[in-house]
Amino acid sequence: MPLIDVAYLRSVFAISEDIADTRLTPFFGRAAVRVRGWVGAEAYADAAAETPDDAERAEALLLAEAHLAFSYALLGLNSPLTTQGVVLSRSEESTARVQYLNPAQIQQLQQQYLDAAEQLCRPYALADGTPDPQFDFTEGF
Repeated sequence: MPLIDVAYLRSVFAISEDIADTRLTPFFGRAAVRVRGWVGAEAYADAAAETPDDAERAEALLLAEAHLAFSYALLGLNSPLTTQGVVLSRSEESTARVQYLNPAQIQQLQQQYLDAAEQLCRPYALADGTPDPQFDFTEGF
């Protein structure tokens, strides 16, 4: 079970209430699996406890999980699909102009969130330095 919930994710990243919870929650499980792979089941379970033995670690893992979930959600949130295709930019009838990040910018932003999550987890990574191989600290997604 993930450490984070929608309310926490919204509070950390100031996500608009216009974005439905269902556009955010699908990424929580994957983020939880990755954090648990980095730090181990015992540390993760402690972070999920009502009163963790290591509150500082629990706070770091919670924030790391939020960074990962948000990084996973970014691509979908920044790719509004219309019947004509994916929106790159548009002008509203008013003077406002809406422009979305391009794929390279999204990838760069995702990497920044991944890097932040890794930095938050690294002090608590498995002591023998051998996290589950599929969740090792690596570059990119």
